[in-house]
Amino acid sequence: MRIFNDSRRYLIVLAVLILVGFCLYFNFAFNAHEDTPVREMAHEKRQDVGLISGIVDKLAEMDKEAGIHPGYEELLLFAVRYIEANFHLTFAQLFDDRLTPVTPLNPGVGGGQKHNPLDYPQLVEAVLNNESGDLVYSYATEQAGNRDVYMTFRWVPADTGHSVRYLVAVGVSRYTISEQIDMLAIFGALALIAVAAVFIISSAVIIIKHGHTYDSREGDTRRDGR
Repeated sequence: MRIFNDSRRYLIVLAVLILVGFCLYFNFAFNAHEDTPVREMAHEKRQDVGLISGIVDKLAEMDKEAGIHPGYEELLLFAVRYIEANFHLTFAQLFDDRLTPVTPLNPGVGGGQKHNPLDYPQLVEAVLNNESGDLVYSYATEQAGNRDVYMTFRWVPADTGHSVRYLVAVGVSRYTISEQIDMLAIFGALALIAVAAVFIISSAVIIIKHGHTYDSREGDTRRDGR
């Protein structure tokens, strides 16, 4: 009796597929673990921009009631510059109504130059057709490689009747998160995959080898019994 028939030759292939599945799963798990805090940080930046917008709207309303020239520009410039200069690897820039940058940018990851969000047509289209919104797009530099940028924007003041309005744009990426995955967790996953690889492939080889041995002995037994 051939206990494995001809299907046993596929055990090695199955073992390799199992190991590939292990690798893909751990890669997915680590990426998901990194993406979650970035999305949470993007939500916090959306709230920060909303707070700035609310303060600007209140100042504009107070200035209008007092009959004086709007003075929210100074506060708006200070808030955006502060975020850009002091928030860890966070993009923050203020644009006028013609999408001309008003505030400067600090160096990005690895000392490289930060990107210009207006280079992305989808963002330009979004800011020209919406009062506020969020986008995710990919950006790469020689210093830091490729990553997704989570950008939130809002036109302020909210009242479109103001003659002067500004666009606030704040973006974060995985480099904004100061806490990264512990390298011990990564090395531990690699060690588990390596041990599993040795065990699974060795077991498959042993099963195939013993299966052939069993078939040979069974054949000898049949011939002796004739």
